[in-house]
Amino acid sequence: MDDPRTPLSLRFGPFAFDEADARLLADGRAVGLAPKAFGVLAELLRNAGQLVTKDALLDAVWGHRHVSESVLKTTISELRAALGDDAKSPRWVETASRRGYRFIGPVEGDRNGESDGGAEREAATSMVESSGLIGREAELARLHAAWARASGGQRQLCCVAGEAGIGKTAMIDAFVAALGDAATAHGQCIEQVGEGEPYLPVLDALAGLARTDASLIALLRRVAPTWLLQLPWLIDRDEQERLQAGLANSTQDRMLREFSELVEQLTAVRPLLLVTEDLHWCDEATVRLIDHVARRRPPARLMWIATYRTPELVASEHPLNGLRHELRARRLCEELLLDPFSEAELAVYLSRHRPGLVADEAHVRRLHRQTDGLPLFVANAIDELAAASSEAASSDDWPVPDSLAGVIERQRARLAPEAATLLEAAAVCGVEFECSIVAAMLGLDAAVVAMQCDELARRQAWLAHSVLETLADGTLESRFAFRHALYRQALYQRIAPSTRVGLHRRAAAALGQLRADRIETFAAALALHHERGLEALAAMSAYAAAGERALGRFAPREALLLVTRGLALLDRCPDGEARCVVELALQQMRGASLAQSTGVTTPEGREAYLRCAALCEMLPPTQHRAWVMTGLVWMFIASGEYLQAEAIALRLRVAADVFDDDLLRAAGAVSLAVTLLQRGRLREVLPLVHEARALTEALGHPRLPPTVLHDPSALALGVGAVAHACVGDGEIATEWAAAAVAHAVKIGLPVMRGFTARCASIVDVRFDRAEAVMTRTVRMRELVREHQLGQGEGPSLAMLGWARACTGDAVTGLREVEAGCAAHAATGAWFEASGLQRMAVDAALAAGDTDAARRHLAEGFEMAERLGETLHLPDLWVSDATLAAREGDHAGARSAAGTSARIAREQGALTAELVARLTLCELPDATAADLDALREVRSRWRDTLPWPVLARADALLAS
Repeated sequence: MDDPRTPLSLRFGPFAFDEADARLLADGRAVGLAPKAFGVLAELLRNAGQLVTKDALLDAVWGHRHVSESVLKTTISELRAALGDDAKSPRWVETASRRGYRFIGPVEGDRNGESDGGAEREAATSMVESSGLIGREAELARLHAAWARASGGQRQLCCVAGEAGIGKTAMIDAFVAALGDAATAHGQCIEQVGEGEPYLPVLDALAGLARTDASLIALLRRVAPTWLLQLPWLIDRDEQERLQAGLANSTQDRMLREFSELVEQLTAVRPLLLVTEDLHWCDEATVRLIDHVARRRPPARLMWIATYRTPELVASEHPLNGLRHELRARRLCEELLLDPFSEAELAVYLSRHRPGLVADEAHVRRLHRQTDGLPLFVANAIDELAAASSEAASSDDWPVPDSLAGVIERQRARLAPEAATLLEAAAVCGVEFECSIVAAMLGLDAAVVAMQCDELARRQAWLAHSVLETLADGTLESRFAFRHALYRQALYQRIAPSTRVGLHRRAAAALGQLRADRIETFAAALALHHERGLEALAAMSAYAAAGERALGRFAPREALLLVTRGLALLDRCPDGEARCVVELALQQMRGASLAQSTGVTTPEGREAYLRCAALCEMLPPTQHRAWVMTGLVWMFIASGEYLQAEAIALRLRVAADVFDDDLLRAAGAVSLAVTLLQRGRLREVLPLVHEARALTEALGHPRLPPTVLHDPSALALGVGAVAHACVGDGEIATEWAAAAVAHAVKIGLPVMRGFTARCASIVDVRFDRAEAVMTRTVRMRELVREHQLGQGEGPSLAMLGWARACTGDAVTGLREVEAGCAAHAATGAWFEASGLQRMAVDAALAAGDTDAARRHLAEGFEMAERLGETLHLPDLWVSDATLAAREGDHAGARSAAGTSARIAREQGALTAELVARLTLCELPDATAADLDALREVRSRWRDTLPWPVLARADALLAS
């Protein structure tokens, strides 16, 4: 994105200011100016002639982090001293008491890098005059300039910030109206309902755009199907099911890429204005989307306006607060901070909107002092004054309201009882609401409620029209919104607690009844209504459904937030089976969310899956609960706790027989196979992987729900490939590995794509195919980064290092293998840990670093013993033999190679046994018995796959 704030190059008086060169000259001589003072001057010059508030300066120059106004005051004094300015009689920098500062001197030069801003200011003035806005010319001029840049292909992100009631929406509405028939999409964040819903404001905007642009659905279908899936009301049920099947295991990164492609193709036809309001309530997924779009370099005729309340961002430590600072520092966004009315602007507002009121200076000053110039407060206060003016003898008798809440309360008191009741029910639903839901809550006809809301909106009292949409059954649904969130907040807070609880229960019942066909869409809203209706058990169930929906939007972090909120209600539920059932659903969703983000072996992941196991013990066994245990077995496998994993796998086998579930039988078989494989029991592994493969193929490789992350088909093929490689079936291993990778790509599950790629790489390592490992692990690391597979980082880096060491760059390779081993251990994952150490030994030997080789060898043996991971013991003993031979200890080398051969034969690991026997024969003191033993192992080798070790063995035996 091109910089919307091009570095300034200006002259004022004897001074020349060059922001790009960080230089201020006076009559050609450099003026010493500290960086912060230079930054303050730049901000004042950028807004020359306009008030820049203290908050705006602190935010722009210091990022508003732990800095008091006294620091700004000192910096202004430094700046004035450098400019030779006098605070009492300023020529350059004027103080606006208690508010901020203004650069008042004449400025020559280009302030925006393109024009003098005259056209933008003229357009802004026209907007203000036609809309009735007061004092927003400068901000509208900046928006107009940004739109001009966006129309030219320079994507723009504009943030409009200010406190509640400052007039953000009014200004944006005036700007949008001035654009005429330009393509616009508007989305709204809502505090009361849908909390934590991923991408809520952006989906709201896309849904609105689809109502006016029929071509959008086809474009979504072509370039952004994951987004179309989140808008199910735009497509029929059959298409929904096809999309769900095809996209079941997509990721949040895919959604980001698809949105970018959607925007770039959409704006190739015409510019688009995207407005998302009240982002202080938005979810983290939306924040990541903003970051992604802002950093994209390809041209797009997009202008994205985001509004928020800065104090709430800071107070809640919202992730958007840090992002806005970073984007501004990189000049990827422009922030407009709106100020309250000045006394002069308030007087203009009075004369324009209430010309019948007597507005003398003293009264204006009193009204400004009482309202702080907050536009929403001013507007409501003036309405109150107008209502009271007929009863007042003079303007001195007019009662100035002491708070905005007081104004709203008095306006509410004048409502007819039925209108007040309607608005309170609507306030329970949120800033936006559907008439049918409110009608069901009150036992009224939806058409009657729509008429009452329409009348309030027509009078511009309380409500504004939102949209009229057609539901799936063909009925029309009227949606309305409160004119400001503060109206809804004031109404909601005055409802008596017991009444409020009852209204939330009615809202939940109405949603369940009227939206049963797409209740998953409203799961988060339903959960919040149940929670505030003190129906904890129902709320927990709805939060579990909302979490599953978030996972469906490829947003595990948001799913985790929703699930955590549900679990927080546990103490409000009575003990019993129903509570255990709901907690199990939440804990399973928690484990799946963590597995897709931080990993299953983190303390939180372990806690979730262990709690699932405990809950399953408390509840009667069911087929679904047996599947819950698959998450636990893979948590133990990833942690290197193979005995515990074996116990759970055996229980899965029993459960599969009880419920006659062949897919569960396959999951149990392959889980058991992994635990046995890592402990070197190869003869028991092969029948299990063949059983699992046969079962899944007979079932047609069925898909599993998103909470089950380990696909039995992919696992059977991947584990089977490794097992066949160990027993000397190289061709079969290669075929199974390719099938595993292909199936994982087909189902799209990132966890399985990573696992099968790792299995295929292990096969390649086993047969010394370093180039193939290099190619595969490069792709594997791209997958890890793309999908944030934390537990794939270490193994992929270690394998890449092994391949690099084997292909000539041993020093770099060793460094990467060591970093990969450390990264793997840091996640709490120990699966295949001894195998990674064996790769580190190979890399160290290639680098000629015998100390490092000996260190990693010792670590490998220690891990194999501690974990019971004996699969790689033959490899470690061969490495020990190689190292001993290099050090001249031939007796030690013979002993180590002999131990390797013995263990490999016990395991049935023909591949490792052949390597061990060849190592013995290549020692200087090799005997005829060694050659006979090698010849016997070679006679059992039936595979024709090319392998350097096999070629060396044949050459040795032939000589």
